[in-house]
Amino acid sequence: MTSLRILVHRTDESLDDEIRAAVVSLSDNQTVLHFQGDLRGTVTAAENFQPSLVLLEIAGDLEATRTLVEESLAVVPDATIVGVYDVDRLPPSETESTMMMRALRLGVEDFVRRPVIGNDLEQLIQRRLGPRKKKKLANAKLVSFISNKGGVGKSTSAVNVAVALAKDHPGRVALIDGSLQMGVCAAQLNMTPRVTLVDAWEQRERLDEELLRQLMTTHESGLELLAAPESAIDAAEIDEAFLSRILLMARRLYDYVIIDTFPLFDRTVMTILDLSDQAVIVVENVVPTLQTVRGFFDLLSEVNFPESRQRVLLNRFTTRGGSPGIADVAKYLERQPDYVVPFNRNVVTAANTGTPVVMTSRRGAASAFRELAKDIQSLEVREAPLFDTANEANRPASEQDAYESQNSLGSASS
Repeated sequence: MTSLRILVHRTDESLDDEIRAAVVSLSDNQTVLHFQGDLRGTVTAAENFQPSLVLLEIAGDLEATRTLVEESLAVVPDATIVGVYDVDRLPPSETESTMMMRALRLGVEDFVRRPVIGNDLEQLIQRRLGPRKKKKLANAKLVSFISNKGGVGKSTSAVNVAVALAKDHPGRVALIDGSLQMGVCAAQLNMTPRVTLVDAWEQRERLDEELLRQLMTTHESGLELLAAPESAIDAAEIDEAFLSRILLMARRLYDYVIIDTFPLFDRTVMTILDLSDQAVIVVENVVPTLQTVRGFFDLLSEVNFPESRQRVLLNRFTTRGGSPGIADVAKYLERQPDYVVPFNRNVVTAANTGTPVVMTSRRGAASAFRELAKDIQSLEVREAPLFDTANEANRPASEQDAYESQNSLGSASS
């Protein structure tokens, strides 16, 4: 087996022990490390050692980083350059996100925060050196979770299915919280992301796939999250064209993209549906909800979203308190639900504690979420939109407008 060679440039020698400990915990321990503390020694080592990964400590002086990147790539052009940083040691004028963006422009391709732990290093290796790095857009599967009202467990379902997928495909699953007005995915994962969709919007002029990857926050399951803005006011300027661009980029970067949505049928949701290979419609067996779902199906039909791309998830199913059974639910819906998630108080507890139930249980609701995740893995991917995101920023406004018109599900009915 070919060994993985990692060259580490640092001035803080305490980083050595962190990386050694992280390497010991890797599932594949065929790893050779080399440490250097000065620029010339690092470049010479890169030429002689021929590493696959070069870990560069970022500690304030990004011009030194530029020189290291340029000279290292000159002697080992196939190496992946990764910045290692301590958020508490950044200059007062520098935020984590601005540091990343500046470093990306200098040639750094990825980042690891200190303290470096085995799981972070493992995921870095998987996403930068694994086979996924060369995957094409058409291989990514994009599934949205929608509902006609709030409070039915749509976000909980999206989070659990995404985590179930990530457990099987760490580093290859993205969860994008498209519920711009009231996103809760981060909270349900017990995460406090430092960057959100707002940061992507603010950097829209230079946003590319590499930068988008840096805006993702990695969950312990291996799931990568792009969180919703912290407030609806922050999200006010984010439009459907930009969200479409984000989703198309994500399809290039990941094998599976799960999108949560706001329970309002607006142009943002229609844009998400237009790009979705499948939409999971989350309902619960409460009579007033079921009475309005038929109208929601009709609306999907009116905007030409076919039933073949729809799946109905009956959530929190119970017959207690006079709630309708499966047969009665099917009568209300005029179709059989595709998935039935039984009522389970543990799901509510899990959401409140930020630990998805699929991480702690294999029965009941967790089993149903895993069944859906399994089916997504065998989902047939639709032909990707003809539009290439790599050239989006350079298209004239008229072409932009034409694309938005053609790709908005609402254009036929608005």
